[in-house]
Amino acid sequence: MMDEMKIGTKIMRGMVSKVISKVLKKKLGYNVGIQLNEFDAKVNDGKAHVHLNIDAEMTQEELNKILEAIGL
Repeated sequence: MMDEMKIGTKIMRGMVSKVISKVLKKKLGYNVGIQLNEFDAKVNDGKAHVHLNIDAEMTQEELNKILEAIGL
């Protein structure tokens, strides 16, 4: 069985982008502007394949905090 989900409309992508930005700020403390351009998810035989195309805007300080947090 294969399940598929796409977020394609501009309105939905905008709403999801705002939610992601707010969650990043609230949960992780990162002030990042997110623009979701494309989201596709497919589940086939218990394995999920997710494709994201996003643009993110942040200060260099925020980028450095994120890179440090993941060990880079």
